[in-house]
This record gives sequence, C-alpha cells and structure tokens, in this order.
Amino acid sequence: MKKHESDEINTKGHPFVGVVWPVRGSKGDNYAVKMENFGFTCTCVAYRKCKHIKSVEAGICGPELDVE
Repeated sequence: MKKHESDEINTKGHPFVGVVWPVRGSKGDNYAVKMENFGFTCTCVAYRKCKHIKSVEAGICGPELDVE
C-alpha cells in the first residue's frame, strides 16, 4: 500500500490515527482508507494520492476542501 502525506491534516498524533474508513469507488468497488501517523493509506492500486483519500480528508475538514 502506498503512503500519502496529507496537505490538509497534521496526522501525527491525530486522534483518528488507526481509524479505517470504508469507501465505495465509482465502479462500486470497496476500499479502505486508513489514517496513519505519516498520512493515509488506501487499498486501491493508485500510485498518486487517490480520490478515496481525498474524500476522507474532505469529510474530516468539511465542504470547503475541494475533492477534485
């Protein structure tokens, strides 16, 4: 799994570290996004920070975060 730092959230020591969010992809596949001390991981195959991670960040930060 690729590790992706968050530009929006300081994840180090964050109370959500270890939390796993289930995310349904656009084609109906299910993925798991997990917050770690270093950022986020996702079970999808993307090499860059995926839209699944971005959607979890938007859910945490609020609607002002642009997911696209």
